[in-house]
Amino acid sequence: MRLVMTRHFLRQFALLALVAVFLLPSAPLNADSGNGLNCAFTPNLPECASPIVYGVEMRAIEAEMAINPAPDLPRLPVDDRLIYRRPFRRVEKPTTIHDAPNGNVIGAYPEGFIFVVAGKGVDGWVQVGRDAWVQESALGPINKAVSRFSGVLLPNGLPTRPFAWMLLDTRPSRTPGAKPVAGTPEIKRYTMVNIFAVAVVDTWEWYLIGPDQWVLQTRVAKVKPLARPEGIEAGKKWFAVDLYEQTLTAYDGDKPVFATLIASGLPKWGTLEGVHKIFARYEEARMSGAEGKPEYWYLPLVPYVMYFNTSEQALHGAYWHDGFGYRRSRGCINLSITDAKWIYEWVEDQPNAYVYIYHSGTYRPGAPQ
Repeated sequence: MRLVMTRHFLRQFALLALVAVFLLPSAPLNADSGNGLNCAFTPNLPECASPIVYGVEMRAIEAEMAINPAPDLPRLPVDDRLIYRRPFRRVEKPTTIHDAPNGNVIGAYPEGFIFVVAGKGVDGWVQVGRDAWVQESALGPINKAVSRFSGVLLPNGLPTRPFAWMLLDTRPSRTPGAKPVAGTPEIKRYTMVNIFAVAVVDTWEWYLIGPDQWVLQTRVAKVKPLARPEGIEAGKKWFAVDLYEQTLTAYDGDKPVFATLIASGLPKWGTLEGVHKIFARYEEARMSGAEGKPEYWYLPLVPYVMYFNTSEQALHGAYWHDGFGYRRSRGCINLSITDAKWIYEWVEDQPNAYVYIYHSGTYRPGAPQ
C-alpha cells in the first residue's frame, strides 16, 4: 500500500531536505526514487509531476545559484612570455640529423614521442642543436599544444560549496540522467562550476551546476577535501594528488591553499600511490625512456621538475599537451607550466615537501554518453 502524506508534511520534509543538502553538499540524492526529497531538486522529472510539489524548494536553490553562480576564486595569472619562451616542436616522423642544411648525416630521430627546441630555419631546414639540423617537413608546429590553463588560489581554504572544472565542452541536461535539450548552449572545457546538488542515476552521479543544468560526473573534475594522512608531519607543506578526479590540492599544514588539474600516469605506467617526499628539484631537466622501442620518448628542458619517488616519477610542467584532467603520462604528474612554476616556488622553503598520491574513487567503464 502506498503511503499518503499531507501536503503540509511533504512541503516541510522537502524544505528540511534542502537544508540538509546545503549543509552536506556532496551527499548523493537518488534521482530515480520518485520521493519528495528527490522532487525538491528535480521537479521536471515525470514522477515529480504532482500538485504536492511546490516551486519554493527549487527557488531556494536558484537563489543560491544567483548569489554564487560560479566559484569566486582567484586564478593564477598566465604569463605568455613564460609558457611560450621555448620554441618546442615535435618530431612527427623518423628523420635523419645532419651537420648542416643538406650536410652530412650524423644521426637520426627514430619513431617515438620526441620533441626538440627549434632554432633558426634555412631553406627548409631547422637547427635543433649545435651543428644539428633536420628537415622542417619532419617537425610539427611550434608550441602546438602549450596549455594556457591554470589553477586557483584558495585564500580562505576550500569553499563550503564544492566546485569542479568542466573536462569537456558539455551541453547540460535539464534533469539528471536525461539527454541534453537540442540547442542548449555548451559549457566550455576548463570552465569552473559550483556543485549545488548531487543525484544518482544508475549508479552514476549527476551534478546540478546551474538552473536546470545537470552534468554527468565523468564530464567534470571535482575538488574534494582531504584530511592530512598519517606520515605527513603537522605544519608541513604537502600535495594531495587525487588520481580519480585528476586534481592536485596544495596544503600548508591542514589548510588548502591551491587547487588545479593534473594529468597522471596511464594504466600501463600508473603513478604510485602513497606518501612520498620530494628529493630532487630542477628548474629544467631532460626526460627520456624506452630507448630502442616504438614507445621511445624524449623531452628536452621539461620545466619545474620535482622528483618524489625512486621510480623516477615527478611533478613537472608539460609543454607537449593540453589534456589536463585525464591520465596521459608515463607515470609523472603533469601540470600546466603556470601551475608547475607556482608549486615549485611555493615549496622553496620546504624543498622536501610531501606528496600524497591516492584514489578518491574507482575507475569503471559504462558511463552514459
